[in-house]
Amino acid sequence: MSSLKSYAVIGHPIGHTMSPFIHARLFALDGIQASYHVIDAPDLSDPSLLSTLRSLDGYNITIPHKQGIIPHLDHLDEKACRFGSVNTVKNSVEGSCGYTTDGSGFLYAIRTGGASLSGQCLLLGSGGAARVLASEVLEAGGVLTIAVRSQSIQKAKTLAQELLARMPGAQVSCITFPELEKGAASYDLLINATSVGMYPKTGASPVSESVVKRCQAVFDAVYNPEHTLLLRYAEKNGIRAIGGMAMLVGQAAAAHEIWSGASYAPEDIERLCQDASAEMERQFAHRGNIILCGFMGCGKTTIGRYIAELSGRKFLDMDDYIEKRAGMEIRDIFETMGEEGFRRMEAEASKELSERNGLVIASGGGTLLAPENREAFRKNGTIILLDVSAAALKERLKNDSARPLLQKPDRDAVIDRLLAERMPQYREAADLIIDANMPPKPVAKRVLAKLGEADET
Repeated sequence: MSSLKSYAVIGHPIGHTMSPFIHARLFALDGIQASYHVIDAPDLSDPSLLSTLRSLDGYNITIPHKQGIIPHLDHLDEKACRFGSVNTVKNSVEGSCGYTTDGSGFLYAIRTGGASLSGQCLLLGSGGAARVLASEVLEAGGVLTIAVRSQSIQKAKTLAQELLARMPGAQVSCITFPELEKGAASYDLLINATSVGMYPKTGASPVSESVVKRCQAVFDAVYNPEHTLLLRYAEKNGIRAIGGMAMLVGQAAAAHEIWSGASYAPEDIERLCQDASAEMERQFAHRGNIILCGFMGCGKTTIGRYIAELSGRKFLDMDDYIEKRAGMEIRDIFETMGEEGFRRMEAEASKELSERNGLVIASGGGTLLAPENREAFRKNGTIILLDVSAAALKERLKNDSARPLLQKPDRDAVIDRLLAERMPQYREAADLIIDANMPPKPVAKRVLAKLGEADET
């Protein structure tokens, strides 16, 4: 029996990685017994970390270490040396040798996605991955424009000079994102080599929809989520959209070729791309947030605590969260800042919480009335309306003295008016509507059943 080999992937942040799933499948196809684990490291300065990496048979490198790993290696493959980027390392008796397989994965994704590198290409970013993708574009005869943030323009120009030195006659220019947004140039292919839009900050796009509209095809190296906001812009406008999963699987297969000489049938790689996307969707759905909305008194807090207990998520009440941030109770916020001040704090809290995961969030009664709050929570969660009859709500709220909006003599009339105003907006905001007139625990079980995470019994 062959001895167990050991591999890993290192990066930061890396909690979103699909590499263990993909490499486990590839090792199975190889017939090799191997372990593959994740190393989350903000930097490479720890000697014990470097010792651990050297003890492995091989490892992958992702953001932000593709260039930083180079001084710690004994050798570089010709392509990695030329591109100045490493994403794969093989350790042997001759020492550690760095390679780049990003180019192979990129070419696989572009080819199977039905796009071409031979036209006008817009590349977003100038980091380690961007260096590789830029080279592939120019080697394919494409005309390249590198777009970066204003503070990174010199880095982009340096990259352009390096590319031109290696490939005299190539056509490459640089532009800042503000210049890109103001311009009118069109492109055959937009390539995102930045991490913008990656989980958990999925509500961001490196460029606006107006830029996307000027492109014939869009490739996003980000693979989690599968449908980034950038790709959704493309799909919305009927533009060819290519996600990053094919590149991830393609570069992983190329890494195995380096480590063990493995080769794969095209249908096996295609199937792995599909299975990896399905697995990511399953994992992503589980760790996404559950946001409960509904009228005051509908049971968001009690039901939310049960959902958290049953699903292993963490429960968080929006009002409690805002009170802790403000250092005062909700009624005091209303008294000192007015409703406008409270709604502003509510919007800030919505944005912050939308960038976290694994939460059950009981939203305030007015939180999801604001479109920007709805959009924030939809980035990384499912919005669920707890629907309770007006009669039941009035009964539940008859002795409530903590809600500023109900501190009026005509309480029932206020409830009727607010219900008429808010329920249509709650329904518009909700991804799911759940009857919450029953006791809280059965409602919690029904929510998880509707999400496919539990049986309702």
